[in-house]
Amino acid sequence: MESPQNPPSYRKVPLSQIKSWLGHGWQMFHQTRNASMAYAGIFAMIGMVLLAGVVILDIAPMAFPLAGGFMLIGPAVLVGFFNAARLQAKERPARLADFFGGFRHSPPALWVLSMVCMFLFLIWLTDAAIVYSLYFGTVPVLSALEFFSSFGSGGKWLSFLLFSSFTGAVLAFLIFAVSAFAVPLIHSRRMELANAVGTSVHAVFGNFGVMMAWGIVLTLGVAGSILLFMPLFVVVFPVLAFASEQAYRDVCA
Repeated sequence: MESPQNPPSYRKVPLSQIKSWLGHGWQMFHQTRNASMAYAGIFAMIGMVLLAGVVILDIAPMAFPLAGGFMLIGPAVLVGFFNAARLQAKERPARLADFFGGFRHSPPALWVLSMVCMFLFLIWLTDAAIVYSLYFGTVPVLSALEFFSSFGSGGKWLSFLLFSSFTGAVLAFLIFAVSAFAVPLIHSRRMELANAVGTSVHAVFGNFGVMMAWGIVLTLGVAGSILLFMPLFVVVFPVLAFASEQAYRDVCA
């Protein structure tokens, strides 16, 4: 009979640790630059196609929930970076295939958690679409140029963004608390799904201020690069992904 798994302890870290995480993320990105950019580039291309669809359909306000929604599925994508970091620690240069190898060798529990993230992402998009239809109806109302030129005028555009951002933030926080440390714990096979999720939630709330600040950094970095300059995503996302891996090592003993 197998003995039950004991959740690992977690450390409390200072707010200044975020700078160290970002520094580590940049260093790891520099070491795996080509493979990291190629891997992140795949998701950047998918994002560009989706944003182009939003622009073509003249529903420009939906670009914001679409970009923010990436934070809901991002944890599942991090597996590739965690695998690359593991290989780099063994002084083996990570290739693009090694990023995808993180998925091939992932335990079933990680696929379950990834499906939960995807399910919540679909809920988020559905809710955002419903809110959009309540504000603007079901027909195209503004092109991207018209929307951004009238953005500063406020009105229902600002109200839509604030309301949809609030609902998205709730889902994003749930996913962040559940998956911030559960994904690397499961990927490293330190524990199964239930214990990993419990440990992640305890670690996030145990470092609440630091983790909230880190979550804001992640959101601004990822969503900002998607909305402002998509090519920047292939640099920002790998840096933040490797930084998240270091955050896991610092927080989870």
